[in-house]
Amino acid sequence: MSDGAPKEIIYIGDPMCSWCYGFSPTIQHLYQKHSDTVKMRLVVGGLHAGDNCIQTPERIQFLRDHWKEIGNRSGQAFKFDILENEGWHYETERCCRAVVTVRKIKPGSEFPYFAHIQAGFYADNKDTNLDDMFADSATKYGIDRDDFLKVMNADNTRQETAADFQWSRSIGVNGFPTVLVKDDKGLAALTMGYQPLEALEEPLQGWIDS
Repeated sequence: MSDGAPKEIIYIGDPMCSWCYGFSPTIQHLYQKHSDTVKMRLVVGGLHAGDNCIQTPERIQFLRDHWKEIGNRSGQAFKFDILENEGWHYETERCCRAVVTVRKIKPGSEFPYFAHIQAGFYADNKDTNLDDMFADSATKYGIDRDDFLKVMNADNTRQETAADFQWSRSIGVNGFPTVLVKDDKGLAALTMGYQPLEALEEPLQGWIDS
């Protein structure tokens, strides 16, 4: 590793981005392997932030086909019952804000928490339109439920979440998952989109060792 500016790996994703869910085993492996030696930062992207449109039959069929494709490629388990729920909104600001809340209260837990609520939605179809799902999940990481809800609904947490969205777009990231590497040369993309672990390990290790 060079003696220049500290290196950093930046993951930009959204817990309700289906390709991010497919990518979850990869980014969690990289976090567990490298976070002790290289700073890793999680930035939420806001895939469908503020989208309160009820899903149409055409959109539901698209999502069903899309999720099946991702499951086939990634091996991740999907449950489809939520697509039949009338009134369900595919809105992602709340889940992103939940991740930011954990990042504020217990830094370092946001990566595994991110994966936990992804599985809660895609594999278990928990209701992401309610704060309860996110508060219950936070308790598994030693966070008091009431403290979580207070911080999650605070104005400064909403602002910090919006700042994540704005930053990712300001550097040209509009699709997820994206993994960037940062060193004294600036930012570079390791991947902009889903990739299996074996496609990323060698180039990432080469960058870390350079």
